Amino acid sequence: MSTLYGTGLALLILLALQGLRLSDLIIRYDLGGETVGRMLAGLTLSFTPIVLPIAFLFALLFVFGRMSADREFVALQAMGRSPTRMLAPCLAFGVMVCGVSLACAFWIGPKGNQQFEISIDEAFKKKVAAAVRSGTFSEGFLDMILFVDEIDPITQEMRRVFIHDETNYKEPASISAARGSWVESVGEGLGVLVLQDGVLVSRNPDSNTLHRVNFAEYRINADFSRQAGLSRDSPPSLELPRLLTKRREARERRGEVDGRPVWVEIARRVAVSFACLLFVPLCFALSLDNRRTARSRAVGLGLVILLIYWTAYFALVTWILKTPWAPARAAELTAWGVVWLPNLALLAAGLVAWRRSSHRRASQ
Repeated sequence: MSTLYGTGLALLILLALQGLRLSDLIIRYDLGGETVGRMLAGLTLSFTPIVLPIAFLFALLFVFGRMSADREFVALQAMGRSPTRMLAPCLAFGVMVCGVSLACAFWIGPKGNQQFEISIDEAFKKKVAAAVRSGTFSEGFLDMILFVDEIDPITQEMRRVFIHDETNYKEPASISAARGSWVESVGEGLGVLVLQDGVLVSRNPDSNTLHRVNFAEYRINADFSRQAGLSRDSPPSLELPRLLTKRREARERRGEVDGRPVWVEIARRVAVSFACLLFVPLCFALSLDNRRTARSRAVGLGLVILLIYWTAYFALVTWILKTPWAPARAAELTAWGVVWLPNLALLAAGLVAWRRSSHRRASQ
């Protein structure tokens, strides 16, 4: 029950933080309660792979801390139960939590990401046309500056359209078209802005040259998930079968495709899930000192462990993804090794704590 309570509390905290980050989008596009509810449901599922290990760590520290403070460890040892024997059922429970965490990481979490993206997509593509006003500049339209001279309020057809785009090109581009329309499309993206009879002009600041292209029709596909910090079909949104397919494609096209995002994604999901199992011997060993203050130290110990673990974890994942290095035959193993360094540190810390606890009990 402690794990469930901790999971619920951690989810509430993360959802509150995400709500603050998404509040601008919700207000700007006037999203309804049903849409916001679907977004929060998707976020809740996507957070479970991270929240479950955190909640399990605090649950272990609270339970073991209370057993230590109430001298239950002393009573069990007086009954002939050695610490190794007491640890066995705890490890079995850790294996079970690890399995649940793996299921969340490879299936439930990606489904939540997908649900979150779909809810944003459906809401934004319906609201985006309503955000355009004739005779005014709209700076929030697809992260571009848009000016429409006239717009039909019924058909949403636009006349005399001007766009300044600094997001889709290496050089800033200005686009003017005689007509335009917003089309909701599933096959071509979440929505498409179709421009007709126009010209695209871009300027290269290095060579100080202008490029001019006339077009009969020009389409701008919209992906609103980027505005929420996500990307469609990104590794965090892929279940295990699709991740393995991406991994196989990266192996077949070695040297042409950078497989690090897929390798790191698989490695980090497994590593974070196995952290649940590694937390058990560490927390158990730290709670065997039989002090009255063991329970009160649970929060502090948990925060210290989480701070060290997650700081190292995010730093190493960012480094392996951002640092340029030539793909080699052992590149995937290198990525796994780097991502698993925090777990190896947890294992080493657990062994050291267990050894110190054994020496302390032997000297008593």
